[in-house]
Amino acid sequence: MPDQKQYSIGVVTPLANEASTVNDFLTQVCRQLGTQDRIFCVVDNASTDNTRECIEKFSVDDERVVCVWAPENRCVVDAYFCGYRMALNYGVDWILEMDGGLSHQPEEIPNFRTAIESGNFDYIGGSRFMRGGDHTGSIFRNFISRSGTVLSNLVLRTTFTDMTGGFQCFSRKAMEQVVKKGVKSRAHFFQTEIKYLLRNHRWLEIPIVYQSPSASVNRAVIWESIRNLFALARESNNND
Repeated sequence: MPDQKQYSIGVVTPLANEASTVNDFLTQVCRQLGTQDRIFCVVDNASTDNTRECIEKFSVDDERVVCVWAPENRCVVDAYFCGYRMALNYGVDWILEMDGGLSHQPEEIPNFRTAIESGNFDYIGGSRFMRGGDHTGSIFRNFISRSGTVLSNLVLRTTFTDMTGGFQCFSRKAMEQVVKKGVKSRAHFFQTEIKYLLRNHRWLEIPIVYQSPSASVNRAVIWESIRNLFALARESNNND
């Protein structure tokens, strides 16, 4: 039996005001990474504590940890795309996006690697709402995310079981297309935009367990998402 290719993974995670948990987060993630993998920690002016210093100190002992200082960022979307570009520049095979506040479980990273090594997909999305997945914590946030998935699938004619989640993995080819195309949203709806962009690629969803960090949901973000959803649908219809 031929040796199976070992794919390198670049984890992309924006971090802000996480000084109290960032060492634990990095330790847990690094346990799941190989020697050729990297984790790109994007920090900008949204972070007002010593998160950046903690990351830089950690990286001295573990070269897989890369601190990306990006004061030019204006929103969370800028932070993610800064991390995407850095991962591509490092030449990793796959880009794994995850939250840095331990709402996504580092011990689930090997499940993405298993899917990657099947060699059949360009995009692997973590799903809270498929069999085996879960959304723990705030019932209200669970409702908002489920409703967003149902509405997005209905309006965009997609079939993902989780249209709003951010624990997901991209091949270089898929990520290069995402970075080239870009997104219009300046808030968390960009996750839905990306899934829509990759809807015709070879994709797979795998179950994840999400731990909701808080019960609150910014209503401005909800309205921004709804506006962008229908704008994206109109754009799609005009291109048909």
